[in-house]
Amino acid sequence: MPTSSPRTSSRQKLLDAAADLITRHSVQELTLEGVALLAGVTKGGLIYHFKTKDELLGAVVERMLDQLDERYRAKAARRGNTTDALLLALVDDCFDMPESERRLLANLLAAASNYPHLLAPVQGLYGRLYGQFADAGKNAGLALVLAASLDGIVLLELMNLHQFLPEQHEAMRQALQELAKNLA
Repeated sequence: MPTSSPRTSSRQKLLDAAADLITRHSVQELTLEGVALLAGVTKGGLIYHFKTKDELLGAVVERMLDQLDERYRAKAARRGNTTDALLLALVDDCFDMPESERRLLANLLAAASNYPHLLAPVQGLYGRLYGQFADAGKNAGLALVLAASLDGIVLLELMNLHQFLPEQHEAMRQALQELAKNLA
């Protein structure tokens, strides 16, 4: 197993600490001092990697998006890397997302109005995903509707506008899986 350099290790510890603090509290309560303390790094060590809170937040968002993208693309690859495979992976992510990840996403979403630069990488990910679904040939419309439905479910719950019951989750999951499988 390759070892990472001390700088990479410190950077990852800082990103882990920042994500942990955002998950448990909020972006507004995030401080460079708090992140450094939790990561066991000096404030100078933190500033070596991230000059500002904005830069740190941007890196947290980028890493989170990379991890999400990597996770559902790996799931899709195991199913054959087709449009329906990618949609099925997104269905899994929608309904199986760990609670800590939901809290992190909800807190970052809440911070977006104060930190609009956080939206650009998210928009890029959505642009790539929806672009791929738009290229799905005769099934492009259905693929786009299914992807937008999944995002709607997640956003409704993240924004605490509605919390679906477990049996509602299961009914939606089954319906979305069936529709996605019919894209093949």
